[in-house]
Amino acid sequence: MRRILLKEACAGMSLATDAVNAQQMLLLKKGTALTEKSLQMLKSWGVETVCIAQAETEDSETPGPADNSAAVQEELQSQFADTIENPIMAEICRVAAEIVHERTHSA
Repeated sequence: MRRILLKEACAGMSLATDAVNAQQMLLLKKGTALTEKSLQMLKSWGVETVCIAQAETEDSETPGPADNSAAVQEELQSQFADTIENPIMAEICRVAAEIVHERTHSA
């Protein structure tokens, strides 16, 4: 389990704990897979951090380059599939891939 900022959370991640607002109202249950819609909902309720479940084989260290590069590229292609023909969106996708690569390979 690791706590991350909501703005760093991505669709497909699973919650390690219940997501609650400042008044402790349950918004999403533990184990829920995040979607773009649920991320927007959490943001609208003022949630700033979430606890994300880590895979059983995953340790607390950042995964190595071979561990997630292909998965990241596949996810980005999926997220940008409807708009990748637009040069601006293609550039955003490319920059997003670079940022993810930098974050996962700097320690």
